[in-house]
Amino acid sequence: MTPASMERQDEEAVDGSSTEIGKPYGLSESDSDEKHIQVSKVFDKRRWSRFAWIEWSNIDPIPKDEQRVSHPYSIGLIWFSVNMNVLSFSTGMLAPEFGFGFKYACYTMLGFLIAWGLFPSFFALFGKNLGLRQMVHARYSFGYFGACLVSILSAITGIGYMILNAILAGETLQAVSPHGNMSATVGIVIVTVLGLAVSFCGIRVLNLIDMWFWVPVLISFAIMAGEAKSGPQGLHLDPNEQPPSANSVLSMGCLMAGFYATYAGFSSDVSLYMNRDKSSLWLFVIIMLGLTLSAPLAMMLGAAFATSAKDIPAWNEAIEQNPSPGPLINLVLSSHLGNFGKFLTVLIALSAVSNIMSTFYSMGLGLQTAIPILTILPRFTIPILATAIVLPLAIVGQNQFYDALTDFVSVIAYWAALYIGVVLADFLVIRRCRFSSYDLTIWNDWRALPPGLAGILSAVLPLGLVIPFMDQTWYTGPLGDKVGDLGFEIGLGLSFVLYCLLRPLEMRLWH
Repeated sequence: MTPASMERQDEEAVDGSSTEIGKPYGLSESDSDEKHIQVSKVFDKRRWSRFAWIEWSNIDPIPKDEQRVSHPYSIGLIWFSVNMNVLSFSTGMLAPEFGFGFKYACYTMLGFLIAWGLFPSFFALFGKNLGLRQMVHARYSFGYFGACLVSILSAITGIGYMILNAILAGETLQAVSPHGNMSATVGIVIVTVLGLAVSFCGIRVLNLIDMWFWVPVLISFAIMAGEAKSGPQGLHLDPNEQPPSANSVLSMGCLMAGFYATYAGFSSDVSLYMNRDKSSLWLFVIIMLGLTLSAPLAMMLGAAFATSAKDIPAWNEAIEQNPSPGPLINLVLSSHLGNFGKFLTVLIALSAVSNIMSTFYSMGLGLQTAIPILTILPRFTIPILATAIVLPLAIVGQNQFYDALTDFVSVIAYWAALYIGVVLADFLVIRRCRFSSYDLTIWNDWRALPPGLAGILSAVLPLGLVIPFMDQTWYTGPLGDKVGDLGFEIGLGLSFVLYCLLRPLEMRLWH
């Protein structure tokens, strides 16, 4: 998007061309109108025109005439920047804990990430073709009130990922400070506040930043791999590497699902301003490329260091010193490049900001969908509330909760599977792949929207099989113990089939 087109969009936002804020639930027609008159006096767009660079829209649908992003590569670069970060590197370092050597870890991570990346890539088309926020779109399958529950789960997911990113970035900044004098708490505050500040500006500014944010991070990772070198005291393969067990492969697959499939909960938020007349297929391909070329590369590099560290005492000691990758990254870069290496370590730590700021943005929209009364506030104020949750949990969690939060990444895959199955069934089977089947005028009318019983039941009933197939550190089901973790796959398939059976019955009874 060019600066000129951004300026035109912002001018139109100031002129009030965007749609009105939807009526919050719980207010009568007259009360709602009166409330919005009062709010408009406080948040009048003309009055605050000097802040036009801030995105003022809430969860309202985006009109077609405001969808002016014409090049899908800018959307793909957002996904590339969000995933080319220290969290992806750290996730790859878990490979030995799952019983993987480097070669099989690469095959497994890449295969699962490509498979699970199909869902957020496809769900991004809802934003482009409908102009609906992801959680608002959920109302068309889960109903007005059912979507509130889905939005809360999506918000919890976002909080968990922001905590993980903040902890990893903070501890990496601590590792690069002289003798570790700077507290990880200070680093956590720095990256969280940076992410919060950028999230104020909305998707247009996020777009511009993420088009270039990945460049120094990718260069830093490449230099790190080069300085580590190859051979017995560098990155190397284990000649006696054994194939992992089926349980290990499925557990890794669930971890990858928690990493990529959960993006389906907000992927259309990123593509809202994509020109509706442009090719949907091309957008899908570009997003898939952004996902395929980002996290897998960083994870593979993390797996390479973790598996090689078993034969290198200095690396192994750095990993045992702290579960975060900060000490290892600083050791490799600083020992070879001195102060420049420390600078590169800081860049890798700050890579978490891209993920945090994007999550802050979508989390604000999700919370407004979950708690409709919050729509009286501009979207950019909601992340302030999220910061009040993320910061204390991250500060406390840097010591006590890191392992629990790592397990959390796998656990959240289960709700994502149920959500994806329902939405896919609604669009592919019930609506027969027709975007025209959505009545966009009822997006905020709980009486006209589907009641949501079919969607809720389709997401709840599969838990009877999902739970027995779970295989987590804190719980292993009887079936998961025998065949491995198939909870994601079972949940996805069952929710899809159940919705195809229950939604026609719901339409016959309620319409």
